[in-house]
Amino acid sequence: MAESWNADIRGTQVLPLINEDASTIRVEAGPGTGKTFGLVRRVERILHPDGIGAEGSEVLVVAFNRVIAKQLGADIRARLRTFEHNGEPAIRTIHALCLEVIGEELRLLLPHEREAMIYDVLSEHPKLRAHFKRAKKAEQALRDHEARHVEHLDLWQAARRWLDRHKAFLVGDLPGLFLDRLEGGDFPDQAYRFVIVDEFQDLTAGEQQLMFRLRAAGGQLAALGDPRQSIYKFRGNDPAGLARLEELDRDNGGDGVVVDVPMTECQRCPPEVVRAANRLMTLAEAAAMVPVNDVVANLHVITWPDPHVEAEGMAKAILANLEAHPGERHLVMVTRRKFGYLLRDRIAGASRDVRVDLSFSESLLETWAVREAFIFFCLMVDPDAPTWRAWLAYKNSGTGDHFLAPQRNADAYLRLLTARKDTISESAMETLAGEPRTKPRGDGGGILWDRATRFLALREQANRQDLGDPEAYLSALFDDRIWITDQYHDAETARLDLQLLLTKALGILAEIPAEKRGREVPPTERLRQVAQRLRYQIATRDPFEAGEQAQIQVATLWGAKGVTAEHVYLLGACDEAIPGAPTSAYPGTEAEFLDEQRRLFYVSITRSKKTLVISRATSIATAEAMKMGLAIHAGAARVNLQMSRFLREILKELPKAVEGDKWPGC
Repeated sequence: MAESWNADIRGTQVLPLINEDASTIRVEAGPGTGKTFGLVRRVERILHPDGIGAEGSEVLVVAFNRVIAKQLGADIRARLRTFEHNGEPAIRTIHALCLEVIGEELRLLLPHEREAMIYDVLSEHPKLRAHFKRAKKAEQALRDHEARHVEHLDLWQAARRWLDRHKAFLVGDLPGLFLDRLEGGDFPDQAYRFVIVDEFQDLTAGEQQLMFRLRAAGGQLAALGDPRQSIYKFRGNDPAGLARLEELDRDNGGDGVVVDVPMTECQRCPPEVVRAANRLMTLAEAAAMVPVNDVVANLHVITWPDPHVEAEGMAKAILANLEAHPGERHLVMVTRRKFGYLLRDRIAGASRDVRVDLSFSESLLETWAVREAFIFFCLMVDPDAPTWRAWLAYKNSGTGDHFLAPQRNADAYLRLLTARKDTISESAMETLAGEPRTKPRGDGGGILWDRATRFLALREQANRQDLGDPEAYLSALFDDRIWITDQYHDAETARLDLQLLLTKALGILAEIPAEKRGREVPPTERLRQVAQRLRYQIATRDPFEAGEQAQIQVATLWGAKGVTAEHVYLLGACDEAIPGAPTSAYPGTEAEFLDEQRRLFYVSITRSKKTLVISRATSIATAEAMKMGLAIHAGAARVNLQMSRFLREILKELPKAVEGDKWPGC
């Protein structure tokens, strides 16, 4: 086939993805089967004058997260530069698309702000508190409502009332808001002739419905994905979405006819990894993957006495392998963020010249020092009602421990909010701090006073900095001496996290032009945009991509979705962490939880192109395990950790486990 979009094809399975034309196309593609390659080439054929010759404005590509969307955009633009075309396609995440079309600057709640909202809602509505009893149950019910799984209208209306008072929106409600406005007659021209959706199984039912609603009459929708890689039930995703395409098509005016394009040839992973992945998924209805890559696998299973020894030993091995393969990607996946912190600290101690990038956004605000610094930064450059609520939702903590206010001091906060006519500002802090701390204000009133005085003291210090130099302002504001006292526990981790936050903020600042249309952009405006972009990424849980200088990328198992590397290291592969145990807020049954954790392990091992190291500790201090949320039975000071049941199932395809002190390395 001489067409450019069919050039340099490996195998034959990707050709239908590139060339098939039908109203609805289902592409069930296992990891490493060339799905992304085929998606890019499909867009090329659609836009090429010798292909369909469509205009760029007629094409929508929806990616699962911002990092994947950015990479898809780069790959598609590289192909577009090879021929004349009429405009570029829209390449968006779901949330970015919704915000762009709605056309408003919607303030999305961050996870910690959402938690405070739940406590406020339950405090304000005793009927809801009596029904749900626990904040976590109310939180999951709200997520179910947003995803359009189960309707909880009373809870939603109460949350909507709080959101209206705080001029904010829930990120999970954006697709529903967009869909409702489309159904209600807004945006009548918002439709695309060609819609291509990646990772369709990771969308919620409402998001899947939205994708079909955006397909123009007579247009095409290609849904790409793999039910074996569905790992986001806690976000409300609908793993059965790919199987329901016929139903979704009929619901949106189609004939229910779906063209299937199966892709089973794994071109990424070594054969041993493919066979191991197939063993994990023997009960899956999807066809088993077929290994077509002849690369020699570099596989290791390692055990260590405890997580600290594991971090030290793995840091040494990873640094040695990095030195041996400096031009290749090195990806570390951890079953708990703490394992990532330990590894990062050991690498930093062994080699300050090696850049380790924590690319999972949820880790940015994990420690109290970083969370408080981030909230204060937002109050200085872009204050709003949700940020003030977040500032007041905590207790002052010099140690970094026990900073959560009881029930997020909802009663006292709501009294203050009402008294200030739903407008809290710096003047409210000044008034509050000027009153006696003992003045009755409801439960948690003393905590509000403490946070007000803390804010004023920090403001006085921050006002000494020159806003005219945004780089210097950020560096001064995130100075660890402000946020970390001599009494702070685990100060080294907090310092590294603050440096990570500063690095991300400076990186965003560098992307914001100092001039626009020949005029200087005020430094305060650039700082405001930094705060907004940081908030957006954290609110949408988009992983931060590894920086250009990063040599080692560390991510959670969830955060590594869509990432591949020549060398992959999986830390914390103990049964107490993977699968671990479901929380009380998990939206499914225990059996569903175990199935999803199996899929998560499947996704994790299939990131590797060459090296796969599976590492675990065999024991841990009980107190440390409980802080990590490991599924243990507390008793003695230390507990044993067992091999993950999923690792046990694939041992046949892996070498025998080696004790860390006897392991020569990768």
